[in-house]
Amino acid sequence: MFIRVLGNDLKVKEALKMKHDMLKVYGVFPTVHIYASLIKALCQDGELGLAFKLKDEVKADSAIYSTLINSLIKAGRSDEVSGILEEMREKGCEPDTVTYNVLINGFCLENDFESAYKVLDDMVEKGLKPDVISYNMILGALFRIQNWKEGAYLFEDMPRRGCVPDVLSYRIVFDGLCEGLKFEEAAVILDEMMFKGYKPRRDRLERFLQRLCESEKMEILGDVISSLNKGNAYDADFWSVTVPEVCKEPVLSDSIDLLLLNKLKEECP
Repeated sequence: MFIRVLGNDLKVKEALKMKHDMLKVYGVFPTVHIYASLIKALCQDGELGLAFKLKDEVKADSAIYSTLINSLIKAGRSDEVSGILEEMREKGCEPDTVTYNVLINGFCLENDFESAYKVLDDMVEKGLKPDVISYNMILGALFRIQNWKEGAYLFEDMPRRGCVPDVLSYRIVFDGLCEGLKFEEAAVILDEMMFKGYKPRRDRLERFLQRLCESEKMEILGDVISSLNKGNAYDADFWSVTVPEVCKEPVLSDSIDLLLLNKLKEECP
């Protein structure tokens, strides 16, 4: 446990000495978890060479290989990943969901979506089910490069693929549509979020309302206010602070006035 703490604090030299003493002085072989912590710390410290040497001292473990693959990708050495995967299989250590997600993340960082989708297919072929993390990474990357159409399609296609979008999925799509000024589409996603009991991030919601006001999209604003009111997502305090900030016009829309009135009635029966 202490070695893992040292590793997490990046006190790598002390942790390596303790590992050496365990083995040479006390005759106790460090566990896979200890090696995983040390290797993670070395990778964070940029000591990939030493991390790979430690890997050879311990039984093949998917968590260790996943850490090494992630570090190679971050270091711009993606061309070495295929060799690591081959080595894993040769040692009887099949990649797991975490390993595949590391690969997906790496391809998404490079905007190589064809390869990211291929990883999803490979997972299914290997009998592994891509999880919501797998899809959220691709969603986030698609909206990051403003590929609204493909991002929206993937989001809608997730249930067919056997993966239900979670609150993060919805937030990624909502935030992306807002950034792209896709107001109508963002309002629809927000309404779905409210129905499912999810909330957007408060700062992103405030920004969305502000942009609706600035663009004079009062009809959409009214629909958004209605969705938020039905979902009872935010209290009167939120609106008392938010409304003057996001809508600086002399006269607020009737929908906002009505919302504030309803909230006051709820709190002061």
